[in-house]
Amino acid sequence: MTSNESSKLPKIGIFNLIGLNYVEIKNFSDLTFNYLMPLVLEPKWKNIIMRQLSRNLILCIGSFISSPLLGAEIQNPDFYRIQPDTFGANMSLSNAWGDYDNDGDLDLVVAFKNGDVRLYNNALGGFTNVGQYLGLPTGGKERRSIAWGDYNADGYLDLFIGTNRQGNELYRNDQSQAFVEVTEELGVGIPRISARQISWVDFDNNGTLDLFVADRVGPNALFIRENNVFIEISQKVGLDDDRATVGACWFDYNQDGLLDLFLANQGDDMDALYRNNGENFVDVAAELGLEGGYRTSSDGGVDCSVGDFNNDGQFDLFVATYGYNKLYKNDGHGGFSDVTEAMGLTGNDHMVGASWGDYNNDGWIDLFVAGYHDGDARSPHDRLYQNLKSTFHEMNLEGSALNGADHGIQWADFDSDGDLDISLTEGYNMAGRHPVLVNNLDEERRVQSLAVNVSDDLGIFNRAGSEVRIYDLTGRLLGSRLVTTGDGHNSQSNKPVHFGLPNVNTVNLEVTFLTKGERKIQRYENIRIDEYANKQFLVRQSNDTALSTE
Repeated sequence: MTSNESSKLPKIGIFNLIGLNYVEIKNFSDLTFNYLMPLVLEPKWKNIIMRQLSRNLILCIGSFISSPLLGAEIQNPDFYRIQPDTFGANMSLSNAWGDYDNDGDLDLVVAFKNGDVRLYNNALGGFTNVGQYLGLPTGGKERRSIAWGDYNADGYLDLFIGTNRQGNELYRNDQSQAFVEVTEELGVGIPRISARQISWVDFDNNGTLDLFVADRVGPNALFIRENNVFIEISQKVGLDDDRATVGACWFDYNQDGLLDLFLANQGDDMDALYRNNGENFVDVAAELGLEGGYRTSSDGGVDCSVGDFNNDGQFDLFVATYGYNKLYKNDGHGGFSDVTEAMGLTGNDHMVGASWGDYNNDGWIDLFVAGYHDGDARSPHDRLYQNLKSTFHEMNLEGSALNGADHGIQWADFDSDGDLDISLTEGYNMAGRHPVLVNNLDEERRVQSLAVNVSDDLGIFNRAGSEVRIYDLTGRLLGSRLVTTGDGHNSQSNKPVHFGLPNVNTVNLEVTFLTKGERKIQRYENIRIDEYANKQFLVRQSNDTALSTE
């Protein structure tokens, strides 16, 4: 068969025999009788097809044996570090992305063990530390956690900072001209708290941001906004858990319209999943098999991250631990199954942070897990797990520019070129660095993506906990993303969700908002992704009661 004949041959889609991946075929009966048979019966194609089938069958068998999944391609990450002198300070523990000055690009804040809080202004891809000039602290306390949230709904992101038993801090953003501490004024000061994961969420769906602070040494704290101050209500609603909580993830695991809370607890404390019943929270981790299994005092959960790893529309849960990491698959009916071993994520790795992100824009979210070799040196021990659909491929990052996080990880397309870049924090390496790395994905892959920014009905604050799903024009689900409620180790970015969208040009989009105990869906059709290159697709929550509900 000539190359010209081959190029004209229609793609029939059996096990990649002629060109289409087998995973795209849903109905073999229709394929046979409506597509193959007419071709075979046509003399022009009969001999061509038989020769091609014979030749490619051999190739297919070999590929099946050698590859974890047909059609899956292992792609080594290609990232390079920018401005090493700018991002060269040591003892960084947590980082978060957010557009604090509303200029349209993402800025970066980093919290340091030595008390420094650096705010890197992003201007055309170049970064400058402006934190000290805007009133953010430069020392005095051990600052370990950080989160962006517009608590006063003035359109500017405010900053909450957690310390190690030295009092947490809330800084109001005065229209990007200065940050003013309002901790005691607003009632969010807890003197002895060892604040770890901080989450700005509207857990009661009343339209105002609430504040959750995980405590490593005491009861966790939950604040609601009333009469322009915050009121601590954790004991009232059953969240005053005094286990050693380090990681926290909010998501509606049972799809009842209310945000539930998973807690990663350190040491020999079992993990928790608090189901939100509307009036209070109840720990259901034991009955759902999410406690984490047998632990010693040196084990325990450290961080959690929520993502739909298998593109079934349900949000799954990964837990990074000092012991054995866990991946829990959401069955869509209020239950979970432990698929850690089946998906190739087992290991006793002393891991600290975890975050999902589709680094290669293939449509399947990958997993970055950060940690360190335990011992005196405490050098980074990071892993990038590429999602191959049926399993994860572990990429050992030793010697790579990506092996630079012993604590924080944050994915973000900070240069708006269509692929996910990454920022890391390496708090224990006294040589000093907190790398920011650019993804060097080829342009053809970069443009096959879509960034979606989800806001409240006023267009002011990010609707953390909202769910975004994208479909092709036949109705096939291409991916799901949770608007972040915090991951990557003790941080919460305020950023768009990102989708890699290979082999499609036009998509439909669905956003699920949680409001007054209901799941309300807003749909958008026929979105051409090329029209949103280098910019975001903006979604604002609607108050239209005619919206469909689940």
